Amino acid sequence: MNILFLMGVYPNYGGVEKVSTILANEFVKRGYGVSIVSFEQPHPELAEQELNKKVKLYKLEYPVRSGRNVKTLRHILETEHVNVIINQWVVPFYVARLCRKAMKGTDCRLICVHHNLPNTNARIKDIEIRLDNNKGSKLLNKILLFAVKSVSRLSLRYTFSKCDKYVVLSPSFIPILQNYISVSKDSSKIISIANPVTIEGLEKVDFDRKKKEVLYVGRIEYNQKRTFRLVEIWKELSSKHSDWKLTIVGDGPDTVDLKGRINESGVKNIDMVGFKNPKDFYRRASILLLVSEYEGFPLVIAEAMNNGCVPVVLDSFAAVHDIIKKGTGLIIPYPYDKMAVVKMMDGLMSESETLNRMSEEALAYSQNFKLDNICAEWEKLFQTL
Repeated sequence: MNILFLMGVYPNYGGVEKVSTILANEFVKRGYGVSIVSFEQPHPELAEQELNKKVKLYKLEYPVRSGRNVKTLRHILETEHVNVIINQWVVPFYVARLCRKAMKGTDCRLICVHHNLPNTNARIKDIEIRLDNNKGSKLLNKILLFAVKSVSRLSLRYTFSKCDKYVVLSPSFIPILQNYISVSKDSSKIISIANPVTIEGLEKVDFDRKKKEVLYVGRIEYNQKRTFRLVEIWKELSSKHSDWKLTIVGDGPDTVDLKGRINESGVKNIDMVGFKNPKDFYRRASILLLVSEYEGFPLVIAEAMNNGCVPVVLDSFAAVHDIIKKGTGLIIPYPYDKMAVVKMMDGLMSESETLNRMSEEALAYSQNFKLDNICAEWEKLFQTL
């Protein structure tokens, strides 16, 4: 079988891009032919460093729906004898349309993968934030929110109608998608396959290496990740737990603002290290803290657990209950309440025996997200096409 991943941006730094690289490499090992096509390729060095040399990389051009792209994609399908397209860019409906036009008359099948919570996106959240903060006309924002949600719903419904299988990242996302785009409750077209852990984990927790350190890994931005919350939480915790530190790994559009908030707060023991490979941070940190306003299936949680780092995560997305089970981490009640987070963190930071036990349980449960297990689910899907 020959597989083609279709991406908006690749090679690039990001969760979807990393997952695609990991899956592509593993599929090659299992004897599949693999190609990747994308519209932007900002970091070709990543392909050189991380992508199996047998994976062929192709490029399309904007605008997405051009006739030239249809011809180019058709040529790729024929040259590589592609049996399955895995569309990793599902939100714009016209990507699925491009695929269908290029596939016309072939036996190729289309799998669309939704990498976020199906019923929201950054544009919707932007408008909701404006409404919550009373920015601009309330009436106009409500009208705009209705319009954006309607367009988003119609776009996803179109994409769903054009694919052979629609993959979401969590079983809990299936009813959310069904309700959002009004499809049959017994639709066999929708299945869930989690993202695999992309960073090598531990076989056993090394407690001698663990430090009194709380970790955040991810983009520094406020729409989704709400990274400013880390500062206000740590301001409450740092005086009681002066021997602990908070490390922030990542970069993003709100980095400068976050640094300013840290300086203004006067809080000590916060270390912003920028974008780095998080593996060593997972292995030495004791707790991962994630207080995003919404998520899909964040890789950082399973990656942290796979290294014995206990996750403490806001219950703002359904998949959190599929990733964190009782004894493997803590789920903070939603909506966000600063003092509720502080109370849970304080309890965990104060109880070393509980923390160590949860660290071991987290590592054990994270094996469900190992690459071998996830690839086996993909192979089952391929067999049904």
